[in-house]
Amino acid sequence: MSRRLLTLALIVIISQAAFGASLEKADLLRRHGLLPQAKIELIDVIFSGASDAAKASAYYDLGSIAFQENSVSAALETWTTLLSKYPGSEPAKLVKDRVQELAEIVGESSKSTLDNVVAQSYLRHADFWSEHKEEIFKIDSSWIPNLEAAIKWYDKVIAEFPKSAASRRAYEGKLRALLGWREPGEYGGVYGVKGNFTKYMPQLEATFLAFEAAHPDAGTLQAFRYQIAQAYWSHKDWAKTREWLNTIISKSGDGDSFYKDLATRRLAKIEY
Repeated sequence: MSRRLLTLALIVIISQAAFGASLEKADLLRRHGLLPQAKIELIDVIFSGASDAAKASAYYDLGSIAFQENSVSAALETWTTLLSKYPGSEPAKLVKDRVQELAEIVGESSKSTLDNVVAQSYLRHADFWSEHKEEIFKIDSSWIPNLEAAIKWYDKVIAEFPKSAASRRAYEGKLRALLGWREPGEYGGVYGVKGNFTKYMPQLEATFLAFEAAHPDAGTLQAFRYQIAQAYWSHKDWAKTREWLNTIISKSGDGDSFYKDLATRRLAKIEY
């Protein structure tokens, strides 16, 4: 290899490393909550000499941050650009089937920028006279099985993004939903285990076991074990209460921890 070609090869290698570091830096900034800085870093990658794969990843991450900030219109625009510029990329495949769903969300609340200033002025006049109209649609969920609807969407995340951070959050959300809640007010409903122990406790236990298998290092496992033990305790099932409390203690090992201490104290007084 000639000296000139060797120099060019070194430049390419160094450049690729630098672009990779930019994506890595953006990810680190994002994980530490420095979203404005992360967005700048990603935009720098997009307008650099980075590879198409790096730029596609930057567009994907930029859209993800926008969605995280509840800027759904910006997320839709960014991911649409990603599909247009890099349709065959892996990030594009991730968002391809979800752009239409975002478009539906944006269609409810966004106000598009209009090129025709005369039309825009007419719309402003109309908006003035109808300023009290609702901009965000309200959904009446009366008589809709809320828990089942929530579980449907948690399960979609778990199925489509297995063993990911999103999957972990979906499992945790599903477990909390199955543990149940009470709506305020005289006519508020009761959901999950709180409302129907016999129906939902098997689902709760099965979901926990799946969560434990998919995310064995999750920091919330002991907390959910205790919640399940507590649900059995409230139902006066002393044997299952002891089973789950003893599992907490055995999983804690030789060290001390909050939930190990809590489980030990509860075991000292089960029946009431």
